[in-house]
Amino acid sequence: MMWSSARLSLLTAAHRLKAVRLGTQACVGASASNFLVTASTAFSDIQVRHRSNRSRRGLYDGKDIRSGNNLSFSMKATKRKFKPNVFKKKVFSEILDDMIPFHLTASALRSIDKAGGLDNYLLNSPHVTEGEGYHIKKKILKRLKNQERMARKAAEREAPPNASVSE
Repeated sequence: MMWSSARLSLLTAAHRLKAVRLGTQACVGASASNFLVTASTAFSDIQVRHRSNRSRRGLYDGKDIRSGNNLSFSMKATKRKFKPNVFKKKVFSEILDDMIPFHLTASALRSIDKAGGLDNYLLNSPHVTEGEGYHIKKKILKRLKNQERMARKAAEREAPPNASVSE
């Protein structure tokens, strides 16, 4: 893909050098601001979205604060924030056998039901990477590892020793 002269005029000299170094991978954006986003992420295939400190704390299931506009009758737009539906709730963990308090969104609660419980949600969800959910996920993994180890020891105790019979 070739760079148009209009697009190049939007970029500063430093950005032009970056574009030359990156090659055609950086040619995705339609404006200079898009170019900066694609140029910074050209080396990695995964684009990471910023998460607010609030959503890092609890189980938000990928939801976060969004921005948009209120539109009045006269169609005058005023800025506003769309906040996720967050509440505090205790959720039961079958593996830990305890009620665990979380900051949850309604979406996360539906996802927990769909996954078949809190434990399955925490172990399989891509959204549990830090905060309250991650700490409980580590506890669950530790408990599962201990249960597996104890089951292995019990099986070793019950199994008869390998005695070789010679004839």
